Amino acid sequence: MVYKRKINVDSKTINLSWTKLKDIIKLCNPWEQFILVEKYWLISWKSLPMQQIWNNFDISRERIRQILNKSLWKIRRFIWHDKYLSNIITKAQNIIMQNWYILWEKEIINTLLKDKDINLNYNESLLILSSDYDLYYIHRNKRFEKSFFIEPLFEDLINDIHDTAFDFLKKNENSVDKTMLINKLIPIFSKKFQRNQSIKDILQDTKLYKKIFNLSRYIYEFNDKLGLKNNEEVNPKTIKLKIKHVFANEWKALHYENVAKKIKEIFWLKSVKIPTVHNELVKWKEFINVWMWIYWLKKWWYKWENTIEAIITILKNHKRPMRISEITKEVLKERVIREITVLMVLQKQKDIFERVWKWLYKLKE
Repeated sequence: MVYKRKINVDSKTINLSWTKLKDIIKLCNPWEQFILVEKYWLISWKSLPMQQIWNNFDISRERIRQILNKSLWKIRRFIWHDKYLSNIITKAQNIIMQNWYILWEKEIINTLLKDKDINLNYNESLLILSSDYDLYYIHRNKRFEKSFFIEPLFEDLINDIHDTAFDFLKKNENSVDKTMLINKLIPIFSKKFQRNQSIKDILQDTKLYKKIFNLSRYIYEFNDKLGLKNNEEVNPKTIKLKIKHVFANEWKALHYENVAKKIKEIFWLKSVKIPTVHNELVKWKEFINVWMWIYWLKKWWYKWENTIEAIITILKNHKRPMRISEITKEVLKERVIREITVLMVLQKQKDIFERVWKWLYKLKE
């Protein structure tokens, strides 16, 4: 069958001088070279997805995939006879094995690139790892982020663990403790493979399940809790919910600028607008200003909206005039303030508080 080409690859010169893998890519024909360099981003700043490569030719995406697989097969044969490249694959296998047989693509390649003996860039390393038979590349599985795994794991088993956890979380409206869920999964999968000792030992290790949860696109984790996308406890979408998570994580009153900083750190955001965070803290009654621009959750510990209400409550409960030092001590049990703040409130709110003696105040009748 003859395919009509929109680009004449046979007459197209592909510049391979930019990549350190030019010697092995030259083994492929022009079609394969073109697809390899575009797919793995070897000579340009942006890789082309299958859809774009397909649009350049009047052929199906499946045919593009067949050509890609054939070119990887050719490269694989060359790598077996190259000590430098085969050593990279061996190092990658050891890294994955040390990380419970499955690892995120970016994590494994970034670890490899820290090795001074490896003189490849990210995409060149990805091409080398993708070509190996013993490294299984998860890149078309919608459940997971792009990652690599090795035997004795296999993709159906990884999918099964993920789907079992997903179904359990789907039945629970609230978030679930991660350790509790893992303890439920271990006996299920250990029993399935009780005759296969090599994989049974791996399935009894909690770290494998944690890795699968971390790689999942559908299971969210926060503070050792697991849930699905719509669960606000593990997937706070709004700034308000993120602020709540920051307070839950820090368990102390914070300046609004520090709240914004913590949101950026905890949720790995590139930037967080400080005025937006402050507006949320002021807007919602769930947050209270315990002192100058320092906020806390109203439902935790604090009984009073502000310092005035706190002093009124304290004087009512004691039913007698109190010294400023006594009032301050009681207020500090609930609010983070300075002693001078109590004095200023007592002196300025003369319609509420009355001074009966030096440093001694009571509620005005």
